[in-house]
Amino acid sequence: MISKLRIWRVVPTSETGAQAPSYFVETQDNGLEKSELSAIKLAKENSVLSKFDNWYFQVTKVNKKKDRFGRYFPNRQ
Repeated sequence: MISKLRIWRVVPTSETGAQAPSYFVETQDNGLEKSELSAIKLAKENSVLSKFDNWYFQVTKVNKKKDRFGRYFPNRQ
């Protein structure tokens, strides 16, 4: 089984449309659907806004790579 590093951009959004600052989460699950569910779970664990019912989390897979120092940069192939 090969695990693939996927980087997700998380945007916490309230029901009124206000957005909190976005952040990145990383998953290494097999399958895109399973990885997306894992990203949502990580986003809720990393944010205090998940305690409130009127906030939800939008995750979007981004085309970035991570270098050995932990920085993200665009994936240009």
